[in-house]
Formats: sequence, C-alpha cells, structure tokens
Amino acid sequence: MTKQKIIVGIDYTASSLNALKYAELLAYRSNCELLLFHLFEAPVLYTNSGLYFMSYQSIEKNSKKKLEDYALKNLKASKVEYSLYSANGVFENVIEYLLKKNKVHSVVLGLESKTKINKFIYGTSGTSIVGKVNCPIIIVPESYKKQSIGKSILAFDNAEKLSKTCLKNIKNYINTTQTKLDVFHIKTPLEVFSTKEVIDFKIDEKLVYPVKIKKSSGIVEGIVNTAKSGKTQSIISISRRHSFIYRFFNESHTKEIAFQSKVPVVIIHE
Repeated sequence: MTKQKIIVGIDYTASSLNALKYAELLAYRSNCELLLFHLFEAPVLYTNSGLYFMSYQSIEKNSKKKLEDYALKNLKASKVEYSLYSANGVFENVIEYLLKKNKVHSVVLGLESKTKINKFIYGTSGTSIVGKVNCPIIIVPESYKKQSIGKSILAFDNAEKLSKTCLKNIKNYINTTQTKLDVFHIKTPLEVFSTKEVIDFKIDEKLVYPVKIKKSSGIVEGIVNTAKSGKTQSIISISRRHSFIYRFFNESHTKEIAFQSKVPVVIIHE
C-alpha cells in the first residue's frame, strides 16, 4: 500500500530546517514519507556585453545536488523514508502538481520570525493555497523548537455545520498523528448568538468533543492565549469563506496568528 506523503518546503533558512524537523516527526508519527521540494530561480546576469543567460540544465543539476546534500546532512539518522523534488516555477503551480502526482497527508512550511523579517518565506505562498488544496497546510514558527506532537486545540465556529470532507480531513489528521483534541469556541463582544447555543463538536458517532467557551476581545487573541494556557503542541484552524470565524483565516489574520503563535498552525479548508 502506497504511503501518504508529507510535503515540506526547503529554502535553506533556519525556519525551513525547523519545519523539516517537525515534518520528520510528523511523518514518523503518521507513518508517512517525506517529500522535500525546493524552488530554484534561473537568474539572468548583466554583463558589459549585455544579458547572459546561465544554462538552465546546469542550474537544475546544481539545485538537485544541493537538495540531495541537504537531505543527507539533516536526515542521515532518520527512520523516515524521503524523496526529493527540485523545480523552477510558481509555488502554487508546483504544489498543485505534487498534489496530483502523490497521495498527500499535509504540506509543512516554515515561517521566519517577525522580528527577523516581516514576511513569509514559503509561508506566504502557503496561505495563498489555502482553499485550493484538499489537505492540511501546517505553518511552523521558527521559534518552535520543542518538536512535539500530542495535544491540539481547535477553534470551532458552531454557527455553521462543517462539510463531510472537512470533518474527514480533521479525523484523518488527529488519527494519523495520534493527537489529543480540545475544542473551543472563542466568544467575542461582537458575537450575535448566545453561548447556550454552543453544541458538541461531532466528527462522527465515536468522535464527539465538548465545546469549551473562551471569552476574548478578539478571535486571534483568544486562540493564541488559549494555546498558551495549556500544554498545546498545535492549533488546528478551519478555513471557510462564509462563516463568522472566516475573518481570522484570510491571509492577513493567518499571518497574524502564525506570527503570534508559539506552536505550529494546522490550517484545514472547509
């Protein structure tokens, strides 16, 4: 039986190495293979005589060799199987190609710290593909060094019902990673329905979780503080276009929670 693959973006920064180590642990826990991918650029050099185009084949060869050396160095003692993919192209297109060619468990991407650089590396592109791929996208903060998978919290908008596909993806993630799940509803001053309307979070007949209420001035603040208050190893976020909580999952808020969170953020599209 073909194993699922965990795709991890490599750009040779400290954040992508951290993401690789997390993906390695995730692959071991979920019995998956790793697929390391790197996007290389074909540079154009300016000389006195004009433009000089470097050989694409040469750049591609060097890129593959660099990725091979990187994997050998950082996964030398790993118990996880892995494969490599180096290409030139648009991030979203490459990810979509890899998803079509492989049975993918999740996509893991690193995030540079906000104080170091005020933008995502592969993380920016990661938020742009949320809603376009049917697998979890995991953003790993550079500061997350614990490399542990055990307890996750899920912020649930109980104003709407989740699709079967979304519930299936959540179930697959928590089952394969052997994650303990706590479900919360973040109640803000702008909320229009009563907490009495909060119901259990039901994935199937066997997986039913009580929804705990947390009051906060805002969605992002509430989720981050909830994660800080418990022994949480990751935050599971549900992205859906029409829900009350969707505001949190657009690109700017996803960046905000990722920059503030001290643990990986698992984004699952509804």
